[in-house]
Amino acid sequence: MNFIGFDRDQMFLMPPSVREWVPEDHLVWTVPDAVGEMDLGAFYGDYRPDGYGRPAYEPSMMVALLLYAYARGNHSSRGIERACVEDVAYRVVAGEPRA
Repeated sequence: MNFIGFDRDQMFLMPPSVREWVPEDHLVWTVPDAVGEMDLGAFYGDYRPDGYGRPAYEPSMMVALLLYAYARGNHSSRGIERACVEDVAYRVVAGEPRA
């Protein structure tokens, strides 16, 4: 038999960019741009200016994530969390956490 082999443990030779994995005309590019035009002052107003406490996720990212998920018909918080791991488009919206 003649099969193309595969290796699930193969490391990428160069760091991948998820931006290259999603077409330019995909909805995922529209949502963060739209959120960037919104006034999210009320969201930011609930956070302490001194930064005390555990760091929170960026409110604009969370709004974009919810809007994208709802547009895709995903209304479950657990489903959204799972999609952020399994779906490249969700990973584009959520980005990669920084230390």
